[in-house]
Amino acid sequence: MPRPATYDALVRIGSFKEAASEPASIAQFLRIADDMATAMSAPQPESARFMLAYEGMFNVVMAVLEFHEVRPGDTGGHRVTAIKRVADDLRLDPAKQSALGRLHDIRNRVTYRAPIPPISKSDADAMQAILEEMLPAARALIDP
Repeated sequence: MPRPATYDALVRIGSFKEAASEPASIAQFLRIADDMATAMSAPQPESARFMLAYEGMFNVVMAVLEFHEVRPGDTGGHRVTAIKRVADDLRLDPAKQSALGRLHDIRNRVTYRAPIPPISKSDADAMQAILEEMLPAARALIDP
């Protein structure tokens, strides 16, 4: 299946770079996402659950990108561009795509600044729900 034309446009402007598609690498990204989803079920602080879900989600993003033979470029905002592109490919509804953008901003705030205010249970729940929706959608795209 050819990749959507949007990917070619993002390569042309440098948001994505061409990359080899390796089935073993794609499988590993999905396996890590599964591991993160499984680890979220253990009792832990909301911040840990949120970060597990975020990293799991981003591994799903990387699997889909590699499936389409690209990787994020080196420009600023490369993660958010990749997340938005893949969320659209996996047909997340607009409300979930919007929530995912907000949750990415929370991840950046926590990672690059300080966790003030702390991650809420609702944010951790939302991130977990998005991962749990994206994983099977990615599998259906990659392994129809």
